[in-house]
Amino acid sequence: MAIKKISDENYKSEVLDNPKTTVIKFQADFCGPCHALTPIVEKISDEMPEVKFVSMEIDKDGVNTATEFGIRSIPQLYVIKNGKVISQKAGASDYDTIKKWLTENV
Repeated sequence: MAIKKISDENYKSEVLDNPKTTVIKFQADFCGPCHALTPIVEKISDEMPEVKFVSMEIDKDGVNTATEFGIRSIPQLYVIKNGKVISQKAGASDYDTIKKWLTENV
């Protein structure tokens, strides 16, 4: 399953108003660790179809949302349920670490 790219304009409808648990990945084009994390998150999204996975470019399409979240470093992953942040993970990690974190928090 591909990770859907979202922006400030559709954040509310794609994440907050969405009945599914959502994982949002904050990233930027210039960020090497963000690019390294992408295939890991894509693989996990295939394994967890009950969860919606989205990404937001903080320097282009998600400046306001990233500011609201207080993003200071990237990549950042957030688990959101019913419009509330359940858990957060900063930095790139390997598949097993991300999968375990998500399994514990979804």
